[in-house]
Amino acid sequence: MKRALIALVPVIGLSAFVITGQSCASKTLLEEVKEETKEPKQNIAQAKENLKEAKTILSEVRNILNNAKAKLEEKQRMRETALETPAPQKQAEEEKPAYATVKVRWCDTLWDISDRVYGNSLYWPAIYNLNKGKIGEDPWILSQGMELTYKVDLSEEEKNQAVKEAIEWSLRFKDRKLSPKCPPK
Repeated sequence: MKRALIALVPVIGLSAFVITGQSCASKTLLEEVKEETKEPKQNIAQAKENLKEAKTILSEVRNILNNAKAKLEEKQRMRETALETPAPQKQAEEEKPAYATVKVRWCDTLWDISDRVYGNSLYWPAIYNLNKGKIGEDPWILSQGMELTYKVDLSEEEKNQAVKEAIEWSLRFKDRKLSPKCPPK
């Protein structure tokens, strides 16, 4: 029996050496895995930070849009209030269309003026057609201080015709080089 035990000593020693070596290898692999997971963990942390920033920016954009919407609604209410007239005057308007004048400001275009008086920039041909004699053949050239006449209330047919003409002008002059909106003084 002693001989058998003595014969087992080298085997036991070799087994202990192999187990120790495997344990060291396992430790090394575990450290390598930990090292390899550091970068993805950092990337995840950065992505979370970026998401927080994006949410903050999105919230700010929502606030800006809500403010713009409120201002637009207020502007529309002001236009409607300005265009409302007492009932007796409306009867007179129905008999004869009401016209008003607008003065061309620095850097104004017919688009700007149409948006200001009608709330829609595509109605500019209605203004141009009434003032063609003052403006000339090119609706893109206006002089500061020029007084233009416009019909206060356009019928649906006049609005549709103006939009159609605006599209036709855009298609006809699609290759025209646009000059700067506000040339230097």
